[in-house]
Amino acid sequence: VQIIFEYQTMMTNLTGMDVTNASMYDGPTAAAEAAIMACENTRRKSVIVSKTVNPETREVLKTYLSVRDIELIEVDMVDGVTDVEKLKSLVTKETAAVLVQSPNFLGIIEDLTEVEKIIHENKGNLIMYTDPISLGILKTPRDLGVDIVVGEGQSLGNRLNFGGPHLGFLATTSKLVRKLPGRIVGQTVDADGN
Repeated sequence: VQIIFEYQTMMTNLTGMDVTNASMYDGPTAAAEAAIMACENTRRKSVIVSKTVNPETREVLKTYLSVRDIELIEVDMVDGVTDVEKLKSLVTKETAAVLVQSPNFLGIIEDLTEVEKIIHENKGNLIMYTDPISLGILKTPRDLGVDIVVGEGQSLGNRLNFGGPHLGFLATTSKLVRKLPGRIVGQTVDADGN
């Protein structure tokens, strides 16, 4: 329990978010869980994903969302980053979330300023897929206006055991904590002040 608590503390420090869960299989399934979480939060059935997101992650998203009757729309890239003009035309009042990866699959750091404005103007959620190691030097997802941040944590040093090398993470704001899947380990004070 303490190890999970320490892990969650580290991930909230890296991401700048209020809460992180435990028990995600890997980064791509964490992305799918985040998309489902956004749909439940907004009561909408459409998610937009940038083609700059890892193709394997997009395949997992297609699989997960198709069985839940959630529409997955892919937005093109221009010069290796998300096509913001195309994104503007795709976001509607039915869009639950936009998912962007930064650094993206091509290694480029995406500027999420316009993406954040577009989705939040439509009262949707911004999901960011990221490498936790990059957060040691880049702005935190919270500073970028992200609602849900996900990624693959294997780069943190997880060994090849207990079912594989993968470790997905999902962090969010306290506003969305009730929609968060997985486990959360907290710390409190008992009646005796311990």
